[in-house]
Amino acid sequence: MIGNPYRYPPDRPKTRYNSLMRRFYPLLLILILLTACTSMPTPPPTVTPTVTLTRTPTLSPSPTVTPAPPTATPTITPTVFTQPPECRRPPDDYTITNANDWIFNQRTVDMLVYAAELYGGPIDITGSAITQGSFHDNGAASFGTHLGGGAVDLSVLRRDRYAPWEEEIEPLIQALRLAGFAAWYRAPDEIYPGSALHIHAIAIGDAQLSDAAEAQLTGEFGYFRGYSGIPQVSGTPVPDRHGGPILCDWMLEMGYADLRTPTPRPPTP
Repeated sequence: MIGNPYRYPPDRPKTRYNSLMRRFYPLLLILILLTACTSMPTPPPTVTPTVTLTRTPTLSPSPTVTPAPPTATPTITPTVFTQPPECRRPPDDYTITNANDWIFNQRTVDMLVYAAELYGGPIDITGSAITQGSFHDNGAASFGTHLGGGAVDLSVLRRDRYAPWEEEIEPLIQALRLAGFAAWYRAPDEIYPGSALHIHAIAIGDAQLSDAAEAQLTGEFGYFRGYSGIPQVSGTPVPDRHGGPILCDWMLEMGYADLRTPTPRPPTP
């Protein structure tokens, strides 16, 4: 009997086929599975994102700083020289003239006229009160201060009773100083025994001053040092009894200065 050609396997008995199938089927199934696994694409690796946790810093509160109290800086006010408003520079006129029959240069006369305006009192310092002028030699009585220009002596006696104008002396001294004179009151017997009371004045900055007159301004016993201008045998100067020198800008420009020590006083108004 011819077997069925479409039967599988065509030439083997069914029992043998079944036996082979039972033997090789598990192996065939494993082979099929392995082939299938091998042919599958490998999935990309799973990337686990790295999460970096940023820690927010905890800010400690700033310490409270109490500012130190400001240190008080001492205020230093510079000393500013202010001249008296009456200061007026004398004209540089050295024409020789006279007043009350005494010889002067015109500069000194102009200063006397201005002092009379400031003074305004009864003593006639441009006329009858003049007792000694400039360019006059009276020996040792005036220490040579009248040998040059700029020197003048003024009487302060009352004509009616031959007594000093006591209440007029200080105002007149101040007026003369504001006008540019170094001026002092000379008491009786102050210069030498028998010397009369009077006011002695030296025109500051006069180009014709004698050496003795200039010494009464800036010398050891001088006006700008706060003294009486009278030379002392003892060497100890006599303090100025009228409050010290008055300085004007024009005096400073001519090279004069307050020479008092240790602490100059402000100019007397």
